[in-house]
This record gives sequence, structure tokens and C-alpha cells, in this order.
Amino acid sequence: MNTRVLIVLALIIAAVAGWFFMQQGEVEPPKPMQSSEVDYEASDIKAVQTNDEGELEYEVNADALKHNPETNQDEMSGITMNWQPSDTQRYRIEAGRAAINQQTGDLQLSGGFTLVSESDSDNPIKVTGERLTGNTKSKKVSSDRPVQIEQGMNRFEAAAMQADLATGDYEFGQVAVSFDPSERNDKALF
Repeated sequence: MNTRVLIVLALIIAAVAGWFFMQQGEVEPPKPMQSSEVDYEASDIKAVQTNDEGELEYEVNADALKHNPETNQDEMSGITMNWQPSDTQRYRIEAGRAAINQQTGDLQLSGGFTLVSESDSDNPIKVTGERLTGNTKSKKVSSDRPVQIEQGMNRFEAAAMQADLATGDYEFGQVAVSFDPSERNDKALF
């Protein structure tokens, strides 16, 4: 091939490349990445926590988990927690959202919760409410919001609640009970 043809072909390619380069406009510098409030996250979680003797303390199933390094809390959604705070007491807790600090043991449940005592399967106590706080190390929970309590056929509401889950002792504040007495059936004595 002739050298002039190669030079002309190279100039045409250079002109086309220059035209494409000019059409691109200015190149924007990359945007800086913002620091995230989450340092790890996962979904479909099943976790267990053991005590110092290696015995199972509680088991948590959650739809999603995020660890927030600023608060050092594991934030979960859609949780079910099977908790055995003592040899005689066992509970199942369900909540929309939960935050647990593994170092301090602080526990905050929100988005609605259900606490069911599974120790006495014949007559379990079921507590439902909006928010529950507690500590996995002290094994105590409380709610400063209204709760509904069911045990068998008995039902009542309370403005607040405190419980020691290791012993199974509950304390309710400002209890409201509905009482429906049976119908009066008058009979003659003689």
C-alpha cells in the first residue's frame, strides 16, 4: 500500500477520534462517597447467644440485620426471639423491630411486640404492646406504654409493666379489667 494512502487514512481516523472526543464535553470529577451509618448488614438471620458457661441463653431469628457503629447496636426487623433467662423460665418474643447492644445487653423492641411465657404451657401469659425495653444480662423487661395481658380466659389491660423474666415475676401499673357477671337467676327458696 502506498504511504500517502496510509497517512491520509491515519489523518481521517485521527479527525474522527478528535470529533468524538470533542462531543463528550467536560468530565465531572467523581462524587465523594458519604460514610454509611451501617458497617454490615445481612438478611434471613438466625443467631444464638450463650452465657459464660456455654449454655444457650437466647436464639434470634430476623428478616434483616444492620449494625450501626455509631450506637454499637444490632438493628433488626421481623424478629422472633426464644429466650431462656433461667432453668425454669422460657419465653418467645416477637417484634416488628429490635435493637440489641451485645456489650451492655440493652434491648429495645418497637413496632409492636408479643411476649409469651412458654414455661407454663398449660396457662401461658401473653403480653402484647407497642414498645418493650429490657436487658438480656439483668433479664428484666419493662414497657411504659399500655399493654394487654392474656392468661387463659382472663384478659386485662395495664398502663405499664415491669417483669423479671428469670423469676417470672410481673408487675403491672394502672390495671383496667372488664368484668361481666353471670346473669341473675332468682329462685324461690320455699
